Amino acid sequence: MKLPSTLTPKNLLSILTKSLPEEQAAQELRWIQQELPSSSWLEAVIQRSNYKPLQYILGTQPFGNLELNCKEGVLIPRNDTEEWCIELQTVLKETKLTGLPNKLNVLDYCTGTGCIALSLAENQLADIVNSVTAVDYNPLAITLSQENLIKHRALVSSDVNFVLGDLLKRYIPPMKYDIDLLVSNPPYIPKQHLNIDGGVEQSVLQYEPQDALLGDLEFYDALADMAVKLKANAFVFELGYLKQAFEVKEKLNYYTGVGNTWQCGIRYDSGGGIRNVVGWRHKDLRTLGKMCHEMI
Repeated sequence: MKLPSTLTPKNLLSILTKSLPEEQAAQELRWIQQELPSSSWLEAVIQRSNYKPLQYILGTQPFGNLELNCKEGVLIPRNDTEEWCIELQTVLKETKLTGLPNKLNVLDYCTGTGCIALSLAENQLADIVNSVTAVDYNPLAITLSQENLIKHRALVSSDVNFVLGDLLKRYIPPMKYDIDLLVSNPPYIPKQHLNIDGGVEQSVLQYEPQDALLGDLEFYDALADMAVKLKANAFVFELGYLKQAFEVKEKLNYYTGVGNTWQCGIRYDSGGGIRNVVGWRHKDLRTLGKMCHEMI
């Protein structure tokens, strides 16, 4: 790439627009100029023009009340995930526990940056959430999520622990309490869809960890199995395809057998895409039904 002889906002924008739509390029240039010293602008613009995600360049991604550190090798938190976490926070604040213990204990599989775990451990949920345990098989993710916990300690009131472990191996972390709520954003893009034609952006394919993206029914089989083994009372799982929601429902029936009392529903995101399967088996947590647009 031929670089401009002088460094001006117009020249920087011209570099970005080679890879990005003009409006997006202008917005991202403003963020680069706001977040980085001027001595780093040119390098940042060149990296972004080569499709490096802006979050890896700036080192952060907003997520509700959190400003999460982001590093290469760990999946960047998505707006779709942020949306349902904020909705779940609202529902939990409306939940009254009468038959369950005073507060909920949460387990988060495939935690990544710790975005879901930390959002459910925030001070605003102090009256409903007791502890959050989060698991990831990637050591980089565990290190980063612990950094994010330290960074947001003032916003977090629940007992939070990040543990190295593999969901597909049915890993159960050491926990002080029985689990009430199981949450997860597992890899859910099938191999045949993990490409540009499948709607995956070039920056994602080029820079983000494929093992945090590539997956399908095997993860939902494991999650349903863990929900039963851990005797969880509710769950919220992110997904991208209807068949994944039905896999959870079918495997709950299989693993639970006679006497299955699980109620399951589907949540769609603000863009109209299928985004979550939600389930509960205890009356105290039937408020999760507010997240569902249809039952399955």
